[in-house]
Amino acid sequence: MLTEERQQIILEQLKIHNIVKLHDLIPLTGASESTLRRDLQDLENCHKLLRIHGGAQNVISLHEEPALSQKAAVHINEKKMIGQLAANLVRNHEVIFLDSGTTIQFMIPYLIEHTDLLVITNSVDNASMLADYNVNTFLPGGKLKSSTKALVGANIIQTLENYHFDRAFIGTNGFSVDAGYTTPDPEEAAIKSLAIAQSNQSYILSDNSKFSQVSFSRFATLDEVPLITNKLSEKETSVLSKHTKIMEAI
Repeated sequence: MLTEERQQIILEQLKIHNIVKLHDLIPLTGASESTLRRDLQDLENCHKLLRIHGGAQNVISLHEEPALSQKAAVHINEKKMIGQLAANLVRNHEVIFLDSGTTIQFMIPYLIEHTDLLVITNSVDNASMLADYNVNTFLPGGKLKSSTKALVGANIIQTLENYHFDRAFIGTNGFSVDAGYTTPDPEEAAIKSLAIAQSNQSYILSDNSKFSQVSFSRFATLDEVPLITNKLSEKETSVLSKHTKIMEAI
């Protein structure tokens, strides 16, 4: 296969998935890992992608928020496994906080196995889904973000400051050793940080494609909150386990 053909496949995969991994590109292109690394380097030099650990991602600004529909359409099986593992940590009669985010949504079908739960969320979509499953839910008021359907701003901050949670389950746009857990919007970062501070135990839910991705606003360091993710490579586990507790959904 010609170089131009391989690189076109890489760019097409990025359009679909936003992130591509080397181990997924090898069978698609028939090329070796070293050849694909050179392709990624060439494409990065042309500003067509951004290399990350084990692959590449679309070029987006630090403060750009991908559309909710775009995020919901990728890594569905991984998110289901992560959501089930996270829901298994919940106990009957607890008060829990569910952040906005597509991975968090995959917890909700499994919460019906618990009795006498109270769920607080800043996500309109999550609140609607919780209501469909007849889970006792409180949705504090705030400013609605169109891109993520999350409630943010001073009003919801003031409300959440008066609450305490047994557990908080938080989404992230990226995580890395140096940058920690990050998200594009400082207002959403403030909600995440506060929920973590108000909880007896907090967890970050993220599939492994977000490893080494960095957004504008850090809301926690890796050592502050354990990570619930899908299967990591040995190298990824070795790097991350030095900085945070990892729970793998496999």
